[in-house]
Amino acid sequence: MLRRRLILVLALAMAMGLITSYAVYQAVRAARGSQGDVEEIVVAGANIDLGEALTLKHVKMAPWPKSALPPGYLRSVKEAEGRVARVSMATGDPILEARVAPAGQGGLMPVLVPFGKRAVTIKVDEALQKSGFVLPNSRVDVLATMARKQGESKESRTVLQDVTVLAADQAVEMKDNKPVTMTTVTLALSPSEAERLALALNEGKLMLTIRNLRDGGVVSTPGVTTAQLLGSAAPPPAQEKAPAAPARPLPPGGLPAI
Repeated sequence: MLRRRLILVLALAMAMGLITSYAVYQAVRAARGSQGDVEEIVVAGANIDLGEALTLKHVKMAPWPKSALPPGYLRSVKEAEGRVARVSMATGDPILEARVAPAGQGGLMPVLVPFGKRAVTIKVDEALQKSGFVLPNSRVDVLATMARKQGESKESRTVLQDVTVLAADQAVEMKDNKPVTMTTVTLALSPSEAERLALALNEGKLMLTIRNLRDGGVVSTPGVTTAQLLGSAAPPPAQEKAPAAPARPLPPGGLPAI
């Protein structure tokens, strides 16, 4: 009786072993088949900000379905390391050629400058320097104050409108033998706008005004001169009072009877 039980137990164990082996074989086979339908690509291993240089902590390899491979994907971490992000990316987003600067391109600013534009850096006026409201992606107008001819009164005009701020930074300069912190702003300008700004910067004083991000309109303004600002017309002459009529003498006998 005991022998029959032992044989039964051994038979059940062998059957369970065969079933387990078959299940493992099928799982491995399915895994191999699924691996043939995906490819390892580079994705963001953490949130990446605009202009951030990619390091090993920012990227990782992840499987991606071959049927949905995005154009321009990177195949190795080495391809992504050291490149600068052109756009912000969330964890898990694929790293694409269009989303990062070309390999070996130095500095951040060339990445931020829109195609067809030029980056021009100027010092901002003291009011904006203290307020700190000019930030990257702000939209500003540029005002210039200068005289048309030497000896003439100065005139203030809006010379550029709806300009994008690429960067705002601080620089230290020596003034009266003392270090002074100056705020600089880098603007994205077309070549013709850069020429206008260069002339205004050389001939006069510049000021920035911040505009609403949704306001892209261009307004035509005549500008204002010192005379117009203070009032060029002379004040009207004081009105002289008419002389009072001479008193008429009383008739003989005094006041007439009423």
